[in-house]
Amino acid sequence: MNGIGIVILAAGLAKRMGRQKLLLSLGEKPILAHVIATAITIPWTDRIVVIGDPQDELAELCDQYNIPWIYNSERHTGQASSIILALNNLRTDLAGVLFLQGDQPFISKALLQALFDCFVSIGHKKSIIVSQYQGQQYSPVLFSSWWIPHLALLSGDSGGRIIIRENPEHVIPVEWSDKYSFYDADTWEDYQLLCRIWSKGNIG
Repeated sequence: MNGIGIVILAAGLAKRMGRQKLLLSLGEKPILAHVIATAITIPWTDRIVVIGDPQDELAELCDQYNIPWIYNSERHTGQASSIILALNNLRTDLAGVLFLQGDQPFISKALLQALFDCFVSIGHKKSIIVSQYQGQQYSPVLFSSWWIPHLALLSGDSGGRIIIRENPEHVIPVEWSDKYSFYDADTWEDYQLLCRIWSKGNIG
């Protein structure tokens, strides 16, 4: 086993938003750029972004940050297709894989490092390291490699939540006090809130 990989899930259909939310501006760069810029501050052993449409624009954004990407032509079937596609394109000798949503622009390096450090310190082959705020679970989540075959059998849009729910004895929460880390952009109202928070500098 050799290190931890990261997957940024950026192939959603954004049905609730009604437009490509990841390319909406937040400050001087798109939402997805904030996520990528933070993610690459950690020395992951492998990394990949799973993208949807518009493919060219999202791919160009990934290229700007020198992070590998792959296009998910089956994204309409749900998030599981992105998880499986990512796993099929990561190294096979990883000790664990962290999954991060592409619409969480306030995710912090400190949180990613805390998840990384927790995994390393636990060293348990069946561990699932889950971000938590005031007792509620959020993304990102770090699965040990033991769960990769289980993740590869997922279908539909449940993602890894079903594995977390069905295996509570292996879940290790990392309680985090910064609520902004978990804010996302599911709706236009969510995006407007992100913009207000950003403009006020209320992050961290």
